[in-house]
Amino acid sequence: MSVRLTDVANSDLPLTASASMKPGGVFLLACMVSALLLGAGLLQDLLLYSNAKPDLSSKIWLLDVDSEESAFTWLSVVVAFSAAWLLFLASNEAAMRGGRFRYHWYALTVLFLLLSFDEFAGIHEKISAALSGRMEHTGLMYFAWAAPAGILSLIGLAAFIPFIRSFPLALAGLLMLSALIFLGGAVGFEMVGGSVAEVEGIASFRYRILTNLEEGLEMAGILIFIYVLLCHLKRTGVTLHPNA
Repeated sequence: MSVRLTDVANSDLPLTASASMKPGGVFLLACMVSALLLGAGLLQDLLLYSNAKPDLSSKIWLLDVDSEESAFTWLSVVVAFSAAWLLFLASNEAAMRGGRFRYHWYALTVLFLLLSFDEFAGIHEKISAALSGRMEHTGLMYFAWAAPAGILSLIGLAAFIPFIRSFPLALAGLLMLSALIFLGGAVGFEMVGGSVAEVEGIASFRYRILTNLEEGLEMAGILIFIYVLLCHLKRTGVTLHPNA
């Protein structure tokens, strides 16, 4: 069954919030900005590696999606923080009506705050370095943090199944899709990229392509999640305007 995002936003959900909050429009704008920055980074890599011996000294680091100083990284920070803010609004709404899943909302708020911080602080890289000295890290386990994080994420996802099922069918499906896309990039492609980095190094062309795909999937997963949050806030009558 295919679900069009515009159908969910415009026809399936009651317009109980501010008319200026249009989930479909926000989602498409965020997608276009993300695609522009990701495409610029990918194009730079393709141009650099078109030569037999790429001159990485000419790289524009602002366009490198794997750099903590890049425009894409800072966009990721803003996007993750925006998700945390929307989650906080949903948490307050759930708490005010004594909702069954209010603690789930608050837990997700904290999680996305941590994700936002991790985007520029590289917490997972520090954890990976610490784990590397305590466990064998080769092949898919080359980035030591990825597999444990993936296991914990799947356990957490299973624990949130009742929470996800509380949403309308279309939004519940998008929630699952967003989680699977994000984890596919953050864990799946990270593990594959690690196995390539071990053999070829992080400056290899294959690793660069995998990194672009990884970052793109992570961004796509969070953007779909934000779309679901906007639809949920519209359904519950929460406005994004403080003085509304």
